[in-house]
Amino acid sequence: MLIGNIRNWIGVEGLSYLYIDDEALFDEIIGVNADLSVQCVRTALESGAKFDFAHFWEDICYKNGPLVSPSVFERKIVPHYKRITDIVRSYGINIVSLDCDGMIDSLIGTWVNNGVNTMFPIEVGTWNAEIRPWREKYGRELRGVGGMNKTVFARDKSAVDAEIDKLCPLVELGGYIPCPDHRIAPDAEWDNVKYYCDRMRKVFG
Repeated sequence: MLIGNIRNWIGVEGLSYLYIDDEALFDEIIGVNADLSVQCVRTALESGAKFDFAHFWEDICYKNGPLVSPSVFERKIVPHYKRITDIVRSYGINIVSLDCDGMIDSLIGTWVNNGVNTMFPIEVGTWNAEIRPWREKYGRELRGVGGMNKTVFARDKSAVDAEIDKLCPLVELGGYIPCPDHRIAPDAEWDNVKYYCDRMRKVFG
């Protein structure tokens, strides 16, 4: 939300050059976007509506890591996260989630330190992401949604069972909801998907 949309507007290359070629404009664009976001959040909360959690969208990573320099992200964008998370917490909202695809590992600490405590998705991808190492590093305050290897739907029921067995100890850590990230692939077998749902209900209640 704070830089993901800007990346969509001017592209990754454009965003990267802008920071070098015109840092003042870079700061202005981010600042104005953040101010609009803050105002939208305030307006929603001051309306009297009750919310269970707050959520950011910020697709700024790929399979090898961030599309934005982590140091630039921390200095230029993250302070605006804190503005928003402080507001939502003042209204009693303690779950603040974030949707960022790709390998997010190098940004997690920055997000956690500025009020974001729930990561979604946890993409298995080619880098085998899972919540365990994140929890070991950042503690039980870090929560997550996703991280189920949906490729098992194209295989057989024994593969589904093995995936659920792998997820069990992660669920036991608490603060983690396992589910397929994004859409189910077109090669998935419907019977395997149904079997997964039935087994999940039986195993996790």
